[in-house]
Parts: sequence; structure tokens; C-alpha cells
Amino acid sequence: MHTIGRKNLSSEEVEEVYKWLRQNSVCTNRLRREFSDVLPLAELLKRDYPRLIDLFNYPKKNSVQLKLANWETFNFKVLSKFNMTLSKEFMELLANGINGAAEVLLHEVIRLEKRQRLVEERNAILRQEQAWEENDEVKTVVINKQIGDGIVQMPQKMILYSLYEKIARDSQSKDVIIDAYQQRLAHMENIIKVKTERIEELLMQMGKIPQKETGTSSNCVVASVHLDSSI
Repeated sequence: MHTIGRKNLSSEEVEEVYKWLRQNSVCTNRLRREFSDVLPLAELLKRDYPRLIDLFNYPKKNSVQLKLANWETFNFKVLSKFNMTLSKEFMELLANGINGAAEVLLHEVIRLEKRQRLVEERNAILRQEQAWEENDEVKTVVINKQIGDGIVQMPQKMILYSLYEKIARDSQSKDVIIDAYQQRLAHMENIIKVKTERIEELLMQMGKIPQKETGTSSNCVVASVHLDSSI
């Protein structure tokens, strides 16, 4: 169990807290006063853990003692579920609105979010790895990959070399078949082109026949005229 107590944050850590608050649309002008009570934090965490947090358990309080009671309840019901707890002294600092206490708490919440995200990513990887292992033809190797602030071991999908060779042979055979079909297609297109040209030539010749007959008939008429004149 990680216990949170009083400590000093670096300027970079404080800036990280304020950036996180802006991303979550939280006003930072009255930070220590607002977070002297647990309700603002409960509202933030309920977005990600709606089943874990019931806001009716943390009504807004004004007195230091009642605020402290709220923190103690939240500490037991919520934070302990994440293996994180607030010391008695630190809860008193929060309830009294001591400068810097809210920033320390929120920085721990940010770290909690990062840890939870790593856990979720790791679980997703494990589920994928299990799915891969169920396929005998697929093997995995584990590599280290940086995600956020941590290093996560991730499986990389691989196939057996014998399977790769089989896939390569099948692919090569298909390429040969495709090439043969392409050659046949080109040959058929050439035949069609030759036949089309031959048909066009025959049609042209057929188109000339009436012209020749017409010319012969005309010659016959002329010859007849000459004969009549001679008579």
C-alpha cells in the first residue's frame, strides 16, 4: 500500500498538475480551497470509475472536521482500492487548505492514471498474445517498448519460416498462372484485331461491287447509243 504524505514537488511536477487540471476543465485559481474538501476530486475520478464512486457519500462540507471526515471516508472506500492511501497528517493538511497539499494529491492521482493505463495496455497485449498462441502456425517474441513513463514487454507476431516458404511458393505459382493468362489474353486480343481488320477489308470490297456493276451498265448504254446512231 502506497501511503501519501507531505512532500515537495518540483516545478516540472507542479506544471504537470496544472496542465492536467486545464485538460480536465478545472479552475486553478482557488485550488487549495476547492480541494480542501474531497468532492471535486470525487467528481473527477467518477468519470473513469463511475461504479466505484457514489457522490452522495461525499456531500460538500464547510467545517474542517467534516471535511476531514469526508477525506477519511474517501480514503477507505476509494483510494485503498488502488493500493493508495492518505496519511492522517496529510488529510489534515488538505482539510485545512495548506498551501501545496492539493498539488501533491493531484500529482499522485496523475501517477495513478498512468499506472492504470499501463495495466490496461498490458492486459490488452496479454489478450492478443493469448489469441496468437492459440494458432500453432503463429509464434511470438517479446520485445521491450516504452509507453508513457514505463517500459512494457510487448509480443511481436511472427510466423514459422516453413509457413513463410509455403506462402512464397503459393504466391509464385499464382504469379505464373496470372502471367500465362495475361499472355493468352494478349494473343486473343491480337487475333480479334486481325479478324476485325479482315472483316473491314471484306466490307470495303463488298461496297465496291455495286460501283463496278453501275459502271458496266453505263458503258453498255453508251455502246447501245452508238449502235443506234449507226443504224
